[in-house]
Amino acid sequence: MKVRINRWYNTILTALLSLLGYGCSSENSVEMYGVMMYGVPSAEYKISGTVTDEGGKAVEGIKTSVKQISTYEDKTHAFSIDSVMTNTAGHYDVTVNVFPLNQEIKLLVEDVDGDANGAYQNDTIDIDYNNAQKIKEGDGTWNNGTFTIKQDIKLKKK
Repeated sequence: MKVRINRWYNTILTALLSLLGYGCSSENSVEMYGVMMYGVPSAEYKISGTVTDEGGKAVEGIKTSVKQISTYEDKTHAFSIDSVMTNTAGHYDVTVNVFPLNQEIKLLVEDVDGDANGAYQNDTIDIDYNNAQKIKEGDGTWNNGTFTIKQDIKLKKK
């Protein structure tokens, strides 16, 4: 007898809870507030350029790393995004997908091959979002589009 009462009670409770879920939604809320979406606004940045020495000669084998710097609760956090090596023409090309507001992108340039292509001093360059050129529109929601930034770098010898 007790089992029958529990089953009957669970059936009624399940039916009431399912109705409650449907009763809390409304078509008016979509018209009033728009469609709510999960995610973070972001944009794709293609950062490229040429690494040369002070004389203008292309430097091969230089590591270029992209770091994202953000400040949260008065603490600075650095996140490594990607890194590439320069080719024989000294060219590098990095593509990153970031949320640019309230954050900085820094390009770290390091001579990791030692004296193989000459010894150069490491450098850190701030990437300026204001110099970015939009090359592709976003989808109108969280994707702000694709931008390109050209950043040539001159390294000093050690």
